[in-house]
Parts: sequence; C-alpha cells; structure tokens
Amino acid sequence: MSRLGIAIIGASARSTMMFGHLKKRPEDGFVTGAYDIIPERAKYILEHYEVPDAIVYDSLEQAVSDPRADAAFISTTDCAHAECSIAALRAGKHVFCEKPMALSVGECDAVMDAAKDARGIFYLGMNLRHGPVHETLHEILASGQLGKLLSIEANEYYHGGRTYFRRWNRLRKFGGGLWITKACHDFDLLNWMAGGGAKRVFATSSLSYFKPKPQAGTHCRQCSIASQCPDCLDVEVHKGWVTVGLAAITEQATGVPRDLCLYNSDKDTFDNAIAVVDYDNDVRATYTVNVVSPRNTRQMRLMGTDGAAEGDMRTGIVTVWPGRDKDKVVHDMTERMKSGHGGADAGIVADFLRCCRTGDKPRSSWQEGRASVQLGLAARQSCDTGKPVTIPD
Repeated sequence: MSRLGIAIIGASARSTMMFGHLKKRPEDGFVTGAYDIIPERAKYILEHYEVPDAIVYDSLEQAVSDPRADAAFISTTDCAHAECSIAALRAGKHVFCEKPMALSVGECDAVMDAAKDARGIFYLGMNLRHGPVHETLHEILASGQLGKLLSIEANEYYHGGRTYFRRWNRLRKFGGGLWITKACHDFDLLNWMAGGGAKRVFATSSLSYFKPKPQAGTHCRQCSIASQCPDCLDVEVHKGWVTVGLAAITEQATGVPRDLCLYNSDKDTFDNAIAVVDYDNDVRATYTVNVVSPRNTRQMRLMGTDGAAEGDMRTGIVTVWPGRDKDKVVHDMTERMKSGHGGADAGIVADFLRCCRTGDKPRSSWQEGRASVQLGLAARQSCDTGKPVTIPD
C-alpha cells in the first residue's frame, strides 16, 4: 500500500499526535483534510502544521467519503465518537477512535455492529497499552514470572487534570464524567492485566477541592483575586501553542470563556476517587485517581503468588521481585518514553498505521472499548448510589 491518506475528524489536541507523526514520517501517510463542528479550528490546525494540500471538510459525510482518505482519525469531543466512528466504518475507512469508544453501552454496541461488518479496521485509542512501562509490566506478567496474579493496584495522580474543570470534560453530557473520559484509560489497563472480566465494582468519589468560591469570578480575566490564585489561567501566555490557538477559536465561536474558574464552573464530576474491582478469575484491583495533589504520575503494582512487579511513569522504572529470596530486577524505560503519555502516543499511532497496511488485529479494539466503558459506567453508578454494582456478562 502507498502512503495512507488520513482524514482528521475533530481538530483537537489529541489530533496533534497524528499531525506530529506524519510531519516526522511523511513516508507513512498524509492528511487529506480536517473536519470540525467549528470550521475555523480545522482551518487553523491545517495551517499550523503546514498541510497546504489538505482541505477543510464542510461535513462529516464529506470527510468520510473523501476517496483520497484510507482512514479516519477521530479525535472529537467524547460524545461524538460513536457517530463519527460508525459513519467512517460504513464508508469503508479504517478508523482510529480516541478513547472512550462511546458514552453508553448501547452506543458501544452500535459501533461494534458497524465494525463487525466493516472493510476497514477499528482501532481504539487506548494508548497506555503502548507505553513502555505498562508494556513491560504486561510482558513480565505474561511470561509467568509472577505466578498466578492475585491483585492489582493502580494509582493516577494528575495535577494537570484540574484543567478539566474549565473544559468540556467537566460535564457528563460531553464526556461521561471522569470515570469515563479519564478513567477508561486505567480501567482498560486493569482489564488487560487481569486477563478476566470485571464482575463487580464499588467506587467512592468526591468533589473535595474544586468547590465554589464566592469571592472568585466566573472566569479568570474578570476575577478580583486572580493575582492570588495559583489556578489562574493567563490567556496571553503561550499564544504560539496549537492548543492555545484552538481554545481561543472555540471561545470566539461559542462565547464560553476559555479561562473558566476551576472552582465556580458548572460541573457534575469529581476531583478524587477510588474504585475496587472484582474479576471473574479471582483477581482484585484498586484504582485511585486524584487531580488535586501536586504529584504527577501513574503507578501500577502487580502482586502474584510467585513474584511482584511495579512501574512508575514518572520515573520510568519497572521493578520486579521474582521470588522471596531473589534479588529485585530493575528495568529503566526512560529512553523509550520521549513522546506524549510516556512514549505511548508515538507507539499507538505507528501501530495503527501498521495495522491499516497489514490488516493485523489492533491491540485495542471494540471489545476492549466496550469493557472499559461498561466498567466506568458501573463505577459512576456505584458513586451515585453508594452501593456495589454487578456488571452483566
């Protein structure tokens, strides 16, 4: 197959990893055009990445029917993933869909039906499966070094996640809440490591810190305490960044300030949470997410009958304890972690393009996408009700 034509659907921060890859490796493919519900965003991102031969599509239908496009890269707001994926699959395109696959099990099933009948592959953007730390942990586990896996502990501390509360991710109608828009990543990792089906979850969460402040304004530019607030966003900073440019265009088109107050913005999700998951193969897992604490890392610990392993995305170190009386083994992943998400973004884009050419099964597809959404929805329901939730087979 010659160079792949890629139609970008959703001119967003996540689409930049495809633009960046093709800029570095033009032999892999080219962008045919971009579609966004705000056309100025599509125009801006094509100009930013200097793609003069690409066009701004007028509609989703035009994007997925472009004969120059072999594949569609879907990086819209989460609530549009299912609609865009189905349209591209029915048009015969290969599809890369950013996580989550959809916001409901019903939408996931609709994507699955379209994918089963499609000529192209459906690749779900669970990029952490391609990160060197989690890849190595999975390889160690699959090798049998740890014996029978008993428990998984996963922690995500992400101070940058506070910006969700001025973006669309703060509202369930757009992203499903943080159990979906954020945690589907980590639930997928739990499912991958556990090697079984999640059968029950109990979760607890709270908006503990980013609560309303009467003395603050609705957005930073008109706030009387902005100079004293560590969370103030200065819209005049980093004007050359593509994400800053996109945010400015969105503000102009929608009228919603891009510097919404993290505390006073309307939101229906949490800033810290814990979930406990039981699997049908006698594995238990915990997952903690915190977007308040100043620490930034993802950690995972695997505890087996014969050994243990842990990894940290901040340090890039994976440590293995192969037995009770054996010395630990340390693996340093830092040289492989130079792209976004600890090296995961570069890996997943390259693998998607490879699968388009070979027809190989993606590392994560619709089965994995549905399972992570189902687990996220169950965790959200558990928080809403205060009760454990059984997950249907």
